[in-house]
Amino acid sequence: MANYTHDLIVIGAGSGGLGAAGFGGALGLNVALIDKTVHDYGGECLNYGCVPSKALLHVAQQFAGARQATRFGLEISGKADMKAVQRYIRERQDIIREHESPDYLRKTYGLDCFIGEAMLTGKKEVTVNGRKLTAPRIVLATGSRPRHLKVKGVEHVKQYDNERVFAELEELPDRLLIVGGGPNSCELAQAFRRLGSEVILLSRSDRLLKHDPAPAAKLLEAKLRAEGVDVRLNTEIRAFPDAHTASLVDDGEPVGSVSFTHLIVAIGRSVRTRGLGLELAGVHTKGDRILTDDYYRTSNPAILTVGDAYGREMFSHGAEKHNTDVWTNLLSPIDKKHKLNHFSWVTFTDPEIATFGLTPEQLDRQGTKYETVEQSFDHDDRAVAADYSDSLLILYLSKPTYGSSKVLGGCMAAPAAGEMIQELHLLQQLGLDYSKLTNKIYAYPVGSRINQKPARDRDQNRLLSPLTKRVLRAAYRLQNR
Repeated sequence: MANYTHDLIVIGAGSGGLGAAGFGGALGLNVALIDKTVHDYGGECLNYGCVPSKALLHVAQQFAGARQATRFGLEISGKADMKAVQRYIRERQDIIREHESPDYLRKTYGLDCFIGEAMLTGKKEVTVNGRKLTAPRIVLATGSRPRHLKVKGVEHVKQYDNERVFAELEELPDRLLIVGGGPNSCELAQAFRRLGSEVILLSRSDRLLKHDPAPAAKLLEAKLRAEGVDVRLNTEIRAFPDAHTASLVDDGEPVGSVSFTHLIVAIGRSVRTRGLGLELAGVHTKGDRILTDDYYRTSNPAILTVGDAYGREMFSHGAEKHNTDVWTNLLSPIDKKHKLNHFSWVTFTDPEIATFGLTPEQLDRQGTKYETVEQSFDHDDRAVAADYSDSLLILYLSKPTYGSSKVLGGCMAAPAAGEMIQELHLLQQLGLDYSKLTNKIYAYPVGSRINQKPARDRDQNRLLSPLTKRVLRAAYRLQNR
């Protein structure tokens, strides 16, 4: 290690940092992993993001299922006990936390885990608890923080973000106002409505989920409205006259006010840049971003960013993708550039909205010719039997070459869509023909049979052209005289 104390230093023990440090430790490198507290190990995903939100959605689904069963004679009443819900969430977190704790990481990967505030104090130097650590490479996996509203009167209002919801909320809101139209907002709106809260959801956009196809977003919007969520599009908060009232505007014009008992704000996230000593290490920033190139390098090439600190796709599996690229670059003379040709994301509402591969915007920018195929679930037997026939599959397929097309991307809006798109995503990632699904035999009536239907329809349309039918009739009669 020359004169370095470590082979690699990783600041931040969330999804990005655990992946970066864990792989280095598995290789036998001497890796230092630093985070502020023992509780911070596991990061946003474990403590305030993916894990608690999905546990919350699981509980809410139990309530929804019970209510749906009233049509068959079940009698229910009451609302959720929020303290009991939070206990369940923390129990689930504790199970996962056992494998993301400093002790576990030391024993399993041989990591040198530090608890304390880390600060960059040189080009290749980090100081923690008064101790100077050095390494030829430093990875910043310092995450992001929720953005908050900045309007008149907001200082009188308690703004819950995803962190405060899971750390502090011990009572079920009577009347919950949620600001934002993205995945986090939609998940929380549906969850709290199902648990028994009145919910108003405000989006300043003209639709929800602006990064997903509009037809899929419309299906989710309709489901939220049907469950009693008051969805208001093109609407923003102008001011808070008091701690429980918000004045609203639509396209700048006043549209009255709304009362609430609790406020959740989910309007995006900002990369953490303060208090890290970035300027001491020659790491440049712009606004709330760490300037990083397509190879994850900051203005100091010895310092890399992954996860939310990279400032692009802020998902736990985004951090996984970043680490795959970064470790390829650290171990190979050929650098791997950041690309999102094979990425996916899921909003875990009911229905789930699962998007994968290239979007129409990306395809248009690339000049790629494609066709869009939309497949409803109206006549899918499993969807009819299980009452989700108002679902939708959208595929972007390459223009046929000699009768074959490749899957370029797509989206599904359906229960368990995140699971059902996986074979389509694999076809896209491997560059295989969509027609590969044509002759696959699915166990009847699994939900993923819907993936095959457009492929079979396309092949059948080609197979049953007037000319082909004449040829096949002649072949049959010749073979069966």
